[in-house]
Amino acid sequence: MKKYRLKLTALTPIHIGTGEVYEPTNFIIDDGYLYEFDEIKFYKNLPQQDKEQFKKVVSKSGYESLFELHKFIKSRKEYAKKAYIKKVQVTKSFAKDYEKKIGRADQNEGGRRIDPRKVFNRFEIEKTIRFNNRPNNVYIPGSSLKGSISTAYQEYIYKKDKKKWEKWFKNSNPSQNLFKELSIADAIPLKAYSIIGYALNKERFEEDDQGPTIKLETIFSNEKQQSIFETDLTIKDFYDLDKEVDIKEIQKACNEHYLPIFEQMFKPYATFKGKKVDDFTNEYYSDAFYEKYKNFKPKENQFLIRVGKYSQARAVTIDGMRKIRVKVSGGGPRRKPNKWETLDQETTTWMFGVSERSNQNLLPFGWVLCEVIDQGK
Repeated sequence: MKKYRLKLTALTPIHIGTGEVYEPTNFIIDDGYLYEFDEIKFYKNLPQQDKEQFKKVVSKSGYESLFELHKFIKSRKEYAKKAYIKKVQVTKSFAKDYEKKIGRADQNEGGRRIDPRKVFNRFEIEKTIRFNNRPNNVYIPGSSLKGSISTAYQEYIYKKDKKKWEKWFKNSNPSQNLFKELSIADAIPLKAYSIIGYALNKERFEEDDQGPTIKLETIFSNEKQQSIFETDLTIKDFYDLDKEVDIKEIQKACNEHYLPIFEQMFKPYATFKGKKVDDFTNEYYSDAFYEKYKNFKPKENQFLIRVGKYSQARAVTIDGMRKIRVKVSGGGPRRKPNKWETLDQETTTWMFGVSERSNQNLLPFGWVLCEVIDQGK
């Protein structure tokens, strides 16, 4: 058995979803932070007179009562902050958006009545994963890391010998899977930041001002401020297989799979449907991010991976087997039937932005630099 200590440096924001969201009636935003609070503790902290008023507010039915409930909580924000479970930084634009759409608790906008249900539903925020017993600490699950490495390693084997890939991965039962003796622990934060902002969908091959947006929480990193983690990768002895996984092969496989995708993000052109076309991806980045990583090469003991949601289709599929389903038309106000096309790459990209309408200073999701800092024995 060999164990390796890995240092993980997030190069860009990471979102690893939990299926849960921050709901507007369970948080307030104040002084640049979101406070998710315990409703029971909040109630217990209230003066008796406010407790009676709170009971009246929550007893009301209908979505319009949401504004009244939120207005009540916001006017007593100090009690909510004292009862907080989690405290997460938000971008300045996010805080302004909150204040404009929910924080003022106004049910009319420009003389037009607002649908409270739509307002509150649109302000749900996708959570990123955190320790259950330490809710203010983010981490990267070992399963996410192993899945990322597995994709790259499978591509490495597939390109060398398709029959062996079928034996060890495609057609194997669990006892024959080549990765059954490889385990990766959850990555513990040494220094980690989290921030709430926006996931913005942008076209790769045509100029795009505004696409779909999603409000979400991230493990944050950029060219100046980086989240750093450590984990252990363990390779057990392969007694019943005719092949062993080797750390050097893992490094080589990951760099061969992920590095070309990373490098493409900084190129002005791409090959699409057999033609050279403009790739607008790099135009969304900040100058500092572009300059720092445009010629990036991992060192001998380093390898790239991509983890989490919004990692994009190429990163999570094997080159040579990709069948990426892309919507080419349909939907819209008239709800036309959707038409799809199968391609070898995605035509849009998701990026993190501080504002819902950002077109500059955006960051791609999920890039992590792994460094072997302690060789296995």
